Amino acid sequence: MPHWAEWYFETLDIFVAPLRRKIMYGGPGRFLNKLGNWIVAGIFWIMKVIGLVKYNTDFDKIKISRARVLWEEALARGLQIKEIKPFGLGMDAYQVRLPHAGGKKDLIFFGLPRLDEYSNQALDWADDKWLLKKALIKAGLPVAPGKSVWNYGGALKTFRGLNKPVIVKPRSGSRGRHTTTYVYTEQQFKHAYKIAKQLCHWVIVEEHLEGAVWRGTVVDGKCVGMLGGDPPKVTGDGKSTIEQLIAIVNQKKHPEVKDIEINKKMHEFLGRNGISVDTVLPVGKLVYLNEKIGVNYGGSSFEAYEDTHPDILKMFEDAAAIINDPILGFDFICEDISKSWREQRCGIIECNGLPFINLHHDPLYGKPRNVAKHVWDYVESTVARS
Repeated sequence: MPHWAEWYFETLDIFVAPLRRKIMYGGPGRFLNKLGNWIVAGIFWIMKVIGLVKYNTDFDKIKISRARVLWEEALARGLQIKEIKPFGLGMDAYQVRLPHAGGKKDLIFFGLPRLDEYSNQALDWADDKWLLKKALIKAGLPVAPGKSVWNYGGALKTFRGLNKPVIVKPRSGSRGRHTTTYVYTEQQFKHAYKIAKQLCHWVIVEEHLEGAVWRGTVVDGKCVGMLGGDPPKVTGDGKSTIEQLIAIVNQKKHPEVKDIEINKKMHEFLGRNGISVDTVLPVGKLVYLNEKIGVNYGGSSFEAYEDTHPDILKMFEDAAAIINDPILGFDFICEDISKSWREQRCGIIECNGLPFINLHHDPLYGKPRNVAKHVWDYVESTVARS
């Protein structure tokens, strides 16, 4: 999507959201939502009758990794599940037949299964980083100091009042798009602000937190997975340049990890920290090379649920209770997942209403977690009670 289109839709969504929520989730809105569901169901039924909806029951043809782990667990339970393909196109839409007090109940869902009593009002605001931050602060949960700004004057004032380095990112969006980390100087900040502004009228300016990025997945009120991710990094030996250290890491890396690439973004990233690929690092000095996290960028992933401090597990469960949704993924930064969040500088940075639960099933290191099991436990138990 072009930047201008992304900016327009994301900015408009934030601007009209208060009015939209008032309309959609009041009495008339609930009726209109039900009416819309009936209309969509009717159109879907007509399309089935005239053959415009196809079904796939072949697990090997499922391409989305999140869907594959859901299918594996559903099939292991003997549930009948199939992919819905309008006009023969895959749209991450599925139908599953569930045991029910009255016999069987068919559930149609996109991405992840949520039930009839679920209201998307929660996710309507949870994806907004500023609204999420304010709700977490009110609940006494950890976040990085900072705020949402809309003009450069206010942004610069906020930047000057924060400990350095800071991070600058669009108020909306995910996967770290147009996010700049390790911002120290006003010149760097001006450039980072312009980058974030390309995707949204509002920009978040906050203090940079050190440590791995953790994804805590909460299902039906319980934290069931804790996946950590690191960006690509090197550790100094006192004689090799960063470029030489990268070559060594690439030679010894795990086969599922992509090579660390030296590119323009890396040069800019290192430059903000006052170093370059020609810098010789002292013995034991660890340096991150990129803002991006995970194996696709030469980083790592590790499941550490069993090593996670109980306070951190409860922190995620408390955060999920605020949003009141059955399946959520929270991104969290801390230096030591085995210590209480109260004993270290850390914070929740984002909430995802459609988390890739498959990441817990196949980490690079650590004991895998069957999060799909917890999803179907929630679905089946809720349907059985209905």
